[in-house]
Amino acid sequence: MNPPQTVGPCWGRMATGCQQLSQRWATLLRAFLLMVALACLPARAYCNTLVPSAPCNLSGTDGSGCHELPEFWVINTHCAPRCRNLEAGFGKIRFQRYDAHCHRFVTESLESLLAAEAHIPTLFYVHGNYLDYPRALKSFWQVYHKVRCCPGPKRLICWSWPAQRVYRGLRIRKMIMDNLRIKVVYAEYQGYYLASLVRRMSPAQSVMLCGHSFGAIVVSSAAHWLGGGQLRGLTLAGSAPVERPGLKIALISGAFDNDALVPGYRYGQAAVAVEKMLITRNPRDSTLGIWKRISHRGCPAIGVTGLNSNRMGQYRAKVCQLTMTSDVHRSHFVGPHLDSARLMSKLCCLSLPPYQCPHDLSRPGRWALRIVREITGMFPGPSPCPLPKGARGHRTVISRTILAPRDQSRM
Repeated sequence: MNPPQTVGPCWGRMATGCQQLSQRWATLLRAFLLMVALACLPARAYCNTLVPSAPCNLSGTDGSGCHELPEFWVINTHCAPRCRNLEAGFGKIRFQRYDAHCHRFVTESLESLLAAEAHIPTLFYVHGNYLDYPRALKSFWQVYHKVRCCPGPKRLICWSWPAQRVYRGLRIRKMIMDNLRIKVVYAEYQGYYLASLVRRMSPAQSVMLCGHSFGAIVVSSAAHWLGGGQLRGLTLAGSAPVERPGLKIALISGAFDNDALVPGYRYGQAAVAVEKMLITRNPRDSTLGIWKRISHRGCPAIGVTGLNSNRMGQYRAKVCQLTMTSDVHRSHFVGPHLDSARLMSKLCCLSLPPYQCPHDLSRPGRWALRIVREITGMFPGPSPCPLPKGARGHRTVISRTILAPRDQSRM
């Protein structure tokens, strides 16, 4: 009878180690096979994963449902001069196009951007303050997916500018004010870059300039320069005080004085250059409530009060305003605004001509008079800045606004 064979402790540990090693190799092999399988999937199936799961909803208009993704570009001006030598600095702007099949950005040139077909509507989006490039790119992806709600071929160009914090220090209040005021300067000079680019585009190109918060300063100053205006001692070569066909602007929670777009004021020539301007307002905006402390003239922000269309004169019919309080409540961020079906419907209508508008924005006769309650800064007068002493509460005024379907039922 043979004695029983025993395995020493060393042999047992080696067997256990070999078993763990084989399990690790098996896991790595499975991961490698999964990567190969994903790489072999068709590009169309892979790109479908970029589509948001929630369906688009434009309040039952003809634009309901999701459509094809837009052609996506990113313009980066972080390496360009911020305040001086702007004409020479235009050559330092970087252009990138997103390749949906390869899932990456490809470096392009200004010539390739301008060579695109002129019949494709183009939407520019300019982000707000305190966003560095990674966070700005994250907001660009939100806009990219939301623009898919708009039907037809389209091109989205996102503008990344140096909006990150500049000043630091222990005096928090002074640091915040200094950062906000220097960003106003940067944003206006960015408007010169944007205006220079739009001027190089084909006059037949349908262009919508959309800006959020401080990005609205970039858009408004760009339209002002395109309309032949002068700002910070600069004028745009080739611009004239005439309307540019197909040019529209959208100001989402605009962070500048509420009378700056009035003719004769800081961005007054913008009303001359554009066909339409869409302005959102929210009296409960928790961020823009402090704008009167930032403004050198003590004005409230246009994103709070909106624009007094009674002071726009012959350009009154170009103004379309949308009160966003019921959609975004106290939020100033762009995400809740993009989730608003009313706002997206208006953006699709104005920026993409094939879209069937729920209202005819080209005929002033279709505009409806509506009695609305506005904050005191909206009343007609020589200038609402600064507010008169003793002004309190609200004032009932008549304003010309486009009524949404649900608002018409209340009249």
